[in-house]
Amino acid sequence: MALPGAGRRGQGKIQLCMTPMIDIVFNLVIFFLLMPSFEATEGYLPTNLPDTGSRPGPLTRQPEPVRIDLWHAESAPGDPGGARILLNREPLKNIGELRAELKAVHDRQAAEGKKPERTPVLIAPEATVWHKHVVAAFDAAVDAGFERIQFAVPR
Repeated sequence: MALPGAGRRGQGKIQLCMTPMIDIVFNLVIFFLLMPSFEATEGYLPTNLPDTGSRPGPLTRQPEPVRIDLWHAESAPGDPGGARILLNREPLKNIGELRAELKAVHDRQAAEGKKPERTPVLIAPEATVWHKHVVAAFDAAVDAGFERIQFAVPR
């Protein structure tokens, strides 16, 4: 049995399937469009350098921090709600004295031409100190005019 069209030469049409070729072409186009975005620019590092003619300014020294230590103490027999207060390792009697001393430190720094609002105040409470004493020390520092108030981790 003879195959149909086998004897006739040049009469059969060859068909090319174009779909896979178009897919490959589109994939190559997308690849070459996206490829440049993966390459980092060589030698480029964004920096803000000073002008070549400028000189560095004088180094400014950070002001010494004011340290407030709070320790748990009994204010009266049977009353566990007291606190021992130290300002720069000097003992104080109560929060009122702390307020007065902080105000004096603030005024002294202002008279010396320093910026007391930039002076850091470090409140370092013991872990067993009541919260009301920590808040009172914070309020005393704010009332004295200090702005950079920090807290140390309770020990």
